[in-house]
Amino acid sequence: MTVLAPLSPLTLPARATGFATRASRGATRLEDRASGTTLVMSTPAVDRALWEEYLDEADASYSRHGVSVALDAARVRDGRDTAVFFAAVDRSGAVVAGVRGQGPYLSAQQSHALVEWEGNADRSKVEALISDRLHDGVVEMKSAFVSASAESPGALSALLSRTALPTMVFTGARFVMATAADHVLRRWESGGGRVVDSIAPAAYPDERYRTRMMWWDRDSLYRDVTPDVWDHIASETEMLTGRDIVRAA
Repeated sequence: MTVLAPLSPLTLPARATGFATRASRGATRLEDRASGTTLVMSTPAVDRALWEEYLDEADASYSRHGVSVALDAARVRDGRDTAVFFAAVDRSGAVVAGVRGQGPYLSAQQSHALVEWEGNADRSKVEALISDRLHDGVVEMKSAFVSASAESPGALSALLSRTALPTMVFTGARFVMATAADHVLRRWESGGGRVVDSIAPAAYPDERYRTRMMWWDRDSLYRDVTPDVWDHIASETEMLTGRDIVRAA
């Protein structure tokens, strides 16, 4: 269980070799009434215990579905390639949902999407979409999960879909991308993500899944969501990052 203590605004630590370094600050938490959780935004270096619990819960969730290979918890556990992570903590102190962001990328080869589309005729399109956006900053969201024991899974999915803008503000990237099963990404469209329908789905991690690619664009995000969702995103981002979204986004 995680006991939440007051946190001061955090500073993004130096990134591992191979990733762009962009310093920013964040307020780190907000109360989400719809899901009954506290969303914490942090980094593995600042919040090691919470990071470990988030990753353990993500690993348990992926294992239940037989897709642990997609998480690769052992490889990412040191946290060196994670710029920021979000953990939703319920009233009992348990982490019941979360997602992490890695980047900003310096090369398309850093994205796991190229592994997922290996052998797919549209792999070159996936690489091109990433490469064309690198100049403006690309962060990839990974390891997303909602616990099977969560009281409000729908609200938690919606909450995770709204983490793109705080990730953009925190890292300085214009673009956020994600790859996941088609039915998962369709839930995230409410938060402004757009599935790339022109790319053929990948059978990853196995033939049971139709993995698709989704993008969020900081410059069009306010047009890609309904006005009430934008109000949620803007206010949540301001609380988490301490930034005025009119100027920052």
